[in-house]
Amino acid sequence: MDAPSTSQVQLVREITRIERIGAHSHIRGLGLNDSLEARAVRQGMVGQVTARRVLGLTVELIKEGKAADRALLIAGQPGTDKTVIAMGIAQALESNQTPHSQLCLVVKYFH
Repeated sequence: MDAPSTSQVQLVREITRIERIGAHSHIRGLGLNDSLEARAVRQGMVGQVTARRVLGLTVELIKEGKAADRALLIAGQPGTDKTVIAMGIAQALESNQTPHSQLCLVVKYFH
């Protein structure tokens, strides 16, 4: 059996990326109200109430320019919603007033 070509490998990577994004396309933010209180179910988020509130505070600091040029590492076991939280942060930061270069999100599972 021949090894897959470079274009086949790139196609598989692109499909995997699209599938990963599609699985979380319902996420619209961190599910917080204006007082940064997490709702049980809001904007596609369920649970992780404490983490969402802390990340909401972080998002506010970034928007105010008090936490610019920082990196945020989200680590944990597989299936603990790291990607969901990262997408919620990205949605919460989606604004003309928040430069995209202000925060680097790293989502990683370490063995």
